[in-house]
Amino acid sequence: MPKEFLVPVPTASDEDAVIDKALAFAGAHDARLTLYVPAAIPTPMASPWGLAADTMIAELYGTIEREAHARADGLRQRLRDVDAAWDIRVGRARFSDPSLTFAQEARCADLAIVGQPHGVDASNWHDYFSATLFESGRPVLVLPRRGFEPKPIRRVLLGWKPTKECARAVHDALAQFAATQADVMAVDVVVVDEGDNDPERGADVAAHLAHRGLAVTKTAMPAAGKSVATTLLLHAAATGADLLVVGGYGHSRLREWVLGGATRDLLEQLELPVLFSR
Repeated sequence: MPKEFLVPVPTASDEDAVIDKALAFAGAHDARLTLYVPAAIPTPMASPWGLAADTMIAELYGTIEREAHARADGLRQRLRDVDAAWDIRVGRARFSDPSLTFAQEARCADLAIVGQPHGVDASNWHDYFSATLFESGRPVLVLPRRGFEPKPIRRVLLGWKPTKECARAVHDALAQFAATQADVMAVDVVVVDEGDNDPERGADVAAHLAHRGLAVTKTAMPAAGKSVATTLLLHAAATGADLLVVGGYGHSRLREWVLGGATRDLLEQLELPVLFSR
């Protein structure tokens, strides 16, 4: 059964890089890609002269929605000859954060895809990533902005910690990608030693994955003065991993989430697709 992946296209400057990679990734995994174009309706703000007249507010709302639909029509024209399954949805974030509205839409998708935060749009992508990770209940895949060619997932690196976030991440990854592989998926369970020296950490999840018929290895790595994110990414590059799977962490449930250090570092440094779950 085909899967549905959902990706936001919040600004015109994001379109080319994000859409092309997301389409190729969805195509490599027999999924339909739905592009989400937000129409962010701002909350009316009072001024010293009171609220704007209803006619002015209605005109502003109409302009925003027309612009969003015009962007969607432009995307349909651009993608008309693309040999891939795609759809375009125009969202309406009336008096709400558009990233939160996207997260709510993602609850009815198999996977949410967001672009790697960078440049002038970094804060925008951080908002979409955070809202989707915390509010959608779905796994979030972050695609690197450069040096990446989408292909089927055959080698997975699991950055393991004995947490519910990691447990959910590994099973989300299996649900999305393992069933579509003709070959046996290889999973490297990597435990970064942060000083506790527990040689058995990761053995239980490695045994569980092996029982499911996957080709499993377990690797213990010292941090050696490097961050967990850097250690995982260096190992991923050295072993030719196609996907890094991790739990997504944060320290606050408020809207302005402070992402955990490893999560934040991975977002900034990733050079391969990274799947986060929470």
